[in-house]
Amino acid sequence: MATGPKQASTGNGITGARALVDTLLREGIDHVFGIPGTQNLAILDALRDTPRIRFILTRHEQGAAFMAYGFARASGKASVVTATEGPGVTNLATGIGAANRAFLPVISVCGVQESEVRERDATQDMDQVAFMRPLTKWAYSIPNTAKVQESMRKAFRVALTEPRGPTHVEASSEILLQSIEQEAIEPAAYRNSVLPVCDPAQIDRAFEAIAAAQRPVFVVGRGVLNEQAAAAMIELADRTGIPVAALQYSPDAFPTDHASALGPLGRNGWESANTTVPQADVIVAIGAHMDVYSTMFRYGIFSKDAKLVHHTAAPGHIGIVFPVSVAVTGSTASFIAGLSQRAGAKGLRKAWIDVAKVRDKHDSERNAIVRPDAVPIQPQFVAHTLREVLPRNGMVVTDAGNAGKHVRNYYGTYAPGTFITIEDWGSVGGAFPIALGAKLARPDRPIIAAAGDMGALCNIGEFETAMRENIPVVLVVFNDQGLGNERAFQQAHYGGRLFAVDYRNPDFAALVRSFGGHGEQVTKPQDLKGALERALGSGKPALVEVAIDQNTLAPVVFKA
Repeated sequence: MATGPKQASTGNGITGARALVDTLLREGIDHVFGIPGTQNLAILDALRDTPRIRFILTRHEQGAAFMAYGFARASGKASVVTATEGPGVTNLATGIGAANRAFLPVISVCGVQESEVRERDATQDMDQVAFMRPLTKWAYSIPNTAKVQESMRKAFRVALTEPRGPTHVEASSEILLQSIEQEAIEPAAYRNSVLPVCDPAQIDRAFEAIAAAQRPVFVVGRGVLNEQAAAAMIELADRTGIPVAALQYSPDAFPTDHASALGPLGRNGWESANTTVPQADVIVAIGAHMDVYSTMFRYGIFSKDAKLVHHTAAPGHIGIVFPVSVAVTGSTASFIAGLSQRAGAKGLRKAWIDVAKVRDKHDSERNAIVRPDAVPIQPQFVAHTLREVLPRNGMVVTDAGNAGKHVRNYYGTYAPGTFITIEDWGSVGGAFPIALGAKLARPDRPIIAAAGDMGALCNIGEFETAMRENIPVVLVVFNDQGLGNERAFQQAHYGGRLFAVDYRNPDFAALVRSFGGHGEQVTKPQDLKGALERALGSGKPALVEVAIDQNTLAPVVFKA
């Protein structure tokens, strides 16, 4: 029976682990997140001798997976996470599942038991491929050393092909420590990084639908961000005068202070978008993945009588929620350019609604309930203040739950790549480690993570990681001493019978100071802005704990 990894082979080639890491280098990977264990130590040993890759040791595999998520989301590139077998892999699952829902190319590279102890009830042994398959686009256990490089190339190829998404590969130390001949194959030789342009005939049909419309609306999604097409989208909106809403999970795909902006659309979207889009007779979805909650299929934000023009880079996403009148597939940039060129040639203008008036109404109603002087502090005031203290290019990362919903309702986005939410996966606890990964990808941007007290405690140990690696992110804890989102549901759907939603919290600020970070508590609204500014200016990982009103709950669903 094997008791540990065998010694590295001394053949003429390199070890499988070295070949694996060389593949990472060829793919431009400069960060790897994770925790070492017996069965991935060969990978860590190769990383030790690779100064071009910075290894971020985390305090939990879930934190590592979420950091990889944040890095991929903020950089637009693939990211890599590693863990040992068994519980190491299962601890990755929540973060990998979040990446799957968000279409992010996070590559899980893990260890697995050696062949002679597999399926013999060995410690930590399990069918990891079967476990990871529902959470990834592709999961594979490398069968021998000769397949290491080929398998890693496929992991990147699958992850970076639309629709993007996570992949999982694993290998035992007996495979990773054997000798292999290095294959110097560059990514251009095994995957295509350029999306095909849209079919001109499809763009023609889309433009014809717009030209025939009385009340067209653009609805933009993550494809605009992935292809850095935000400026082109602004030009199209300026040229046509057509109002623009953003899907709620990508509110930064169009600036909310633009003259044509309706704001984010969906369950926790803005009234300006949620009341205007139902009036549209043609909806042009650009770079959009439709799902039930972001479009409120059951609640009528899209009129059943409207024609839907759906553009996406992923053909398999057409028609998931709504049947379409015109389907367009290909790069987002080429679709926007095609529409803009045709609109310019035809002089098309379709400014059918006073967007400023609609948004002013929404803003005045929203601002009326911010209640900046209220004690306990109102969560919507906290969200409003986050926007006030962050610069236009500052980034906010929100958890799921009550805190995240308030931020999405009250926070405007002005630049692409400045807002991340995991509400599409519905996971609490990810905001802080996601923000850490995002900060490593975008060190030029100040970043605030917003989480409730439950979410904050889930990965609070990553403050040690942040201190050790000098990652200055601010975590704002919306502390209502309980589960606000579940309170809202119990009040709305269970007759107000509250159960299992209350608990006691530690002193968050003192806990973070014990790690060496900057920590403050805020109980008075007039103290909030100063505390946030001090946290951002501290240059340290920081936490601001805000005692919020337990009774102010974000709406469960949008109601027209």
